[in-house]
Amino acid sequence: MTNPASTVRLRKIGRVLHDLREESGLTLKAASRRLERSTTSLCLIEKGNQWLRFRDLEYILDRYKAPPDVRDALMTLARQHKQTGWWDAYKDVISHDARDFASVEWDSADIISTQTAVIPGFLQTADYARTVLRADPQAPQPDRAERLVEFRLARQQILLRDPPTSLHVIIDEAALRRMRGGRTVMRSQVRRLIQECDQEHVNLQVLPFAVDPGPAYTGQFQLLDIGRPPILSLVLIDEITSRLVREEPAEITRYRSVYNYAKEVALTKEDSRELMLEILSEL
Repeated sequence: MTNPASTVRLRKIGRVLHDLREESGLTLKAASRRLERSTTSLCLIEKGNQWLRFRDLEYILDRYKAPPDVRDALMTLARQHKQTGWWDAYKDVISHDARDFASVEWDSADIISTQTAVIPGFLQTADYARTVLRADPQAPQPDRAERLVEFRLARQQILLRDPPTSLHVIIDEAALRRMRGGRTVMRSQVRRLIQECDQEHVNLQVLPFAVDPGPAYTGQFQLLDIGRPPILSLVLIDEITSRLVREEPAEITRYRSVYNYAKEVALTKEDSRELMLEILSEL
């Protein structure tokens, strides 16, 4: 039974099963005999292109003698993969991959977001979001654009539920001073950010013009962690025509170190709030 499209969780499950197989000293052919499954099927599973029933996943984990923590993590990801959520209501305007990312955001315990050009989507007001969407050279038709605004605002539910996702944000000073949609829109947006500074689960820091964040700072990415400690981590990078996903542990570590360095040189949460108040007074 093949899945029509791969997901972040299926790819993670596949990578771990691949590692468990190799740790067991089994070739793909030997493992397929032990599991009574074709090599083609097992290869698809390890690449994250085939869904496993829960009992089949448990059987493979038994045969590979997976440690309890690994078993629990993979079964959790398998259950999450099958879940439905608010994102399914946006199939008319949002791609399969975008809905998959939204579901990962929903299950994330911690999210890191860094931005240089715009306010992060999790903290945008509706008017600011509309302005950003209209500025896209490939801006959608008005009706579709409004649905995309709804989708962006729906993602913000993770900050309102109990318990909320912990959001760690670094916003470049340029994003705060860049005029988008006029003074009224910007005043409302900056006020929203100041209010978010008062939330315990939101750590918002501003990277001022006066500091050097280092040559490795790319300025725009999200790092998501499911679970504490994480059972799945990934980095999302939005580009003009696509969204890149980084899932390899070495890449995750690299982006986390970039964030940690930028966090150290950025203003504290309290000083960031003071700078935003100053910017608001100038608008």
